[in-house]
Amino acid sequence: MNSEKIRKIQKLSRAILLPPSLLYGGVVNIKNFLYNKKILRAQTYDNVKIISVGNIAAGGVGKTPVVIELCRALSQYGKVCAVTGNYPTKDKRVNIVSLDGKIFKKPDVIPDEAYMIAKKAQVSVISSKSRKAAIELAIGLKTNYIVLDDALHKRSIKKNTEICVVDKEKPLEDGFYLPAGMLRDSKSSIKRCDITICLNKTGFKEKKIDCYEASFKPAGIFNKKEEKIDNVKTAFLFCGIGKPESFVMSVENLGIKINGHKFFEDHHIYSKKDMQSLYEMQDKTQAEILLTTYKDYVKIENEDVCYLDVSLDIEKFDEVIEKLK
Repeated sequence: MNSEKIRKIQKLSRAILLPPSLLYGGVVNIKNFLYNKKILRAQTYDNVKIISVGNIAAGGVGKTPVVIELCRALSQYGKVCAVTGNYPTKDKRVNIVSLDGKIFKKPDVIPDEAYMIAKKAQVSVISSKSRKAAIELAIGLKTNYIVLDDALHKRSIKKNTEICVVDKEKPLEDGFYLPAGMLRDSKSSIKRCDITICLNKTGFKEKKIDCYEASFKPAGIFNKKEEKIDNVKTAFLFCGIGKPESFVMSVENLGIKINGHKFFEDHHIYSKKDMQSLYEMQDKTQAEILLTTYKDYVKIENEDVCYLDVSLDIEKFDEVIEKLK
């Protein structure tokens, strides 16, 4: 289920969801209080710089593209390893997805984000339910920089730099904790971030938060041979991401007519039945191509499907990297 549908359900069911939401928020704030007062202490790691990329809210906001850009840039200064969770897989093992760009595992054995980072950043990637186990393995591989994907809320790990990625329009979402809202960490957690990166050009309402602005730009449409194709007139869209509306907007901005679309739950694993249905919808709507996101494409690389690739531009990016070195 994508984030917009979740928000609609939350809004309609807020009266019922508010009690568990208040309980969840209370637990989160107590945990943060204990860490802030050093009653609970984070585990430290020597001889490696640990950089966390996260958000106080659940759902897709652009954390993984930021991880990719950081890994690419930092690889000029030392050996880099990206560490991701294992969600939505149930594998409890520590999985080496890639070593220095050489990929060993693909979805659905490992998460789509882990594979996407391995392909785009060409660095070592480890996915694990236990971030601590993954960090220890990365240190054993003589890593200089560890970039933790989606780890702002992992207070048990001491980080050298905490990076928060937020939606400029709604950095604190609607102010409600899970399950009544999308917040999974304390609203005050954004203040302990060393660097804040803001996406969404509609305007930042939180005046007290300084941020580096970032924006996605279409890099083009590519076929299964990873060749860029031009002059596409019509497309049938499908994806399984947190915010499918952003994908639709990107395609529309390219001047492509959308003949139809099919949205799946975030992290959806595509079956043969899914693909056959999508091909039938493409034929029925007479769309020139079947188009998806790169995140979805990495799970179906051998299919006759095109993908929209995007690049992420972060203002004063050299300044950001200097702070991380």
